[in-house]
Amino acid sequence: MPAKGFAVNGRFWRKTQTGVERYAREISSRLGEGRLIVPVKRLAGLAGHIWEQLSLPLLLRHGEALWSPANSGPALVSRQVLTIQDLSPIDHPEWFKPAFARWYRLLWTILAPRTRLIVAPSQFTRQRILAKFKIPGERILIVPGGVSPDFHPASRSLSVEISERYQLPEDYVLFVGTPQPRKNLQRLLSAWSQVEAGYPHLAMLIVGSAGEVFSRQHLNSGGSNVRFLGYAPDEHLAAFYSRALALVYPSLYEGFGLPVLEAMACGAPVIAADIAPLRELLGEAGYLVNARCIECLAEGIKEVIENVNLRHTLRAKGLRRAREFSWDRAAQSMAQIMHALY
Repeated sequence: MPAKGFAVNGRFWRKTQTGVERYAREISSRLGEGRLIVPVKRLAGLAGHIWEQLSLPLLLRHGEALWSPANSGPALVSRQVLTIQDLSPIDHPEWFKPAFARWYRLLWTILAPRTRLIVAPSQFTRQRILAKFKIPGERILIVPGGVSPDFHPASRSLSVEISERYQLPEDYVLFVGTPQPRKNLQRLLSAWSQVEAGYPHLAMLIVGSAGEVFSRQHLNSGGSNVRFLGYAPDEHLAAFYSRALALVYPSLYEGFGLPVLEAMACGAPVIAADIAPLRELLGEAGYLVNARCIECLAEGIKEVIENVNLRHTLRAKGLRRAREFSWDRAAQSMAQIMHALY
């Protein structure tokens, strides 16, 4: 008899955590079912693809469905749900190493018509998948990301502890993300150089580890009062958000935008790029700017810094908006989708 139930493609478990891996970990850890299949060791690059395409199918039980939550899955398995966070390797291959962009263009062309269902984190990504692959709309479902309970306004004691540990300035604006081309960090640093002259007490903090698959970019420092802090664990990140005058998120392309949601949950006002997926996520809770315009970015930062009432309003709206998203709700939706396959 065919096996009931489903397995989870756990290749993501051995990879460096970015937004894609966080989405996969948070939901899979809450499913309460689903057999997680993980490589015995970290497999980078080609070795990871070989495991996923050739070894993983052999580890599935007869009749077992598969959820591949992190953009890729085995082409040999048709009884599969594939989560695609966004189509950036297709829409903007120049942002990635050429081999990476070519691989995903080929893989998705094969997988999209073969898998039973595709899951997207936003209406924007769903529409891009529909436009690119011309598959029936009922086969593409939306499961938004969530926000962990770890992300909430930090206590005063934790704020003091993190401030002392990192020697944080009293006032700062924050950027969180992998410094990859689409995150638009160079324009933000250029905008910051226009801002900081009038606010010598203010700093720009950049939090996030370097990515492995993105094309190289050379960043000008953007002024003297910029600090690159690298990777920060969640409990520290929550305190960074909580103490920030604002999160600035000038990304040119997103599938969802987890740092925006985390910042709102911690009470940080959000200044974000005026692009469809961030409008979708923020609703009325963010201050949107044209992030391709350096002067617009600079003016947006100045407006939020100077306008205390605006910051209070953004904080209150952001806290309310963040409560609409949870990983528990996302896991319930994902479980229902997988149950429909058996």
